[in-house]
Amino acid sequence: MPTSSTSPFPAGPRPAVPRDRDRLGTFLTASWAALHLPVLVLLGFAVQQQVDARPEVAAATAPDLPTP
Repeated sequence: MPTSSTSPFPAGPRPAVPRDRDRLGTFLTASWAALHLPVLVLLGFAVQQQVDARPEVAAATAPDLPTP
């Protein structure tokens, strides 16, 4: 039995890939943002319109107490 390793892979850990070479990740991030940000903005406008259209609520909902 041989005592040395005959593996074609290096023995040490691989160096990390620089982030600027991760084109797929950059593309997926940009695609997600391009599709979701307009939807979030439109939802924000819809919520704001609902808040603005709500009638004013009276400050006190309990009946006034008689003065002594």
